[in-house]
Amino acid sequence: MNKVDTIIVADFDGTVAKRDVGYNFFRHFSGGKNNELLPFWKSGELTTRECLQREAELVSVSQNEIYPFLDNFELDPGFGSLVTLCQMQNIPLSIASDGLDFYINYLLKRFSFDHIPSVSNRAVFEGDRLKIEFPYDNRECNSCGSCKAERIEDLKNAHGNGCQVVFVGDGYSDACATRAADVVFAKSDLKEFCEVRGIKYHDYNDFFEVARKLTKMGLLK
Repeated sequence: MNKVDTIIVADFDGTVAKRDVGYNFFRHFSGGKNNELLPFWKSGELTTRECLQREAELVSVSQNEIYPFLDNFELDPGFGSLVTLCQMQNIPLSIASDGLDFYINYLLKRFSFDHIPSVSNRAVFEGDRLKIEFPYDNRECNSCGSCKAERIEDLKNAHGNGCQVVFVGDGYSDACATRAADVVFAKSDLKEFCEVRGIKYHDYNDFFEVARKLTKMGLLK
């Protein structure tokens, strides 16, 4: 790959997508039973892999039910603007998610962003049952399904040293990304995580604000 100065990596659930699609999917199709697992995941007693696998065991759903449900979700209104700016300036923009590929791919395609690269965990539907696979091996992290820090490091290695990696996220699943990114944009639970641990971050409400702040920082034109 060509050497670049800036790389932007965004979380999907609650970041590119306005709401957490994965959480709402499991809540809806498990009748809320997935909520019992979340305190154990947030405390670290369950890894993301373990939590996703247990959530999948709670779900019984036909594929005919899935996509009408996904049509209830919208993307951040400023995401398209950032995508356009990145394309004009040859800035790599990708999605790193610890969620599931089927809803990420569906929503990106629905809003004509299916050209944006994404990495995530994989959902396999077998009748009305759901199985989770983890195609991205983690070298050191034992907590994540697909560790965002390691995905960021992969991008740095691919594009050459010296590039600034910007990460945009909102939740606990973004915690690992904060140790690998050079610039962090945080809201919601990720903002709280950064504040508690003294991690430098930039607050934001939407991708319009991310783009404005990156322009002031000289990372976008």
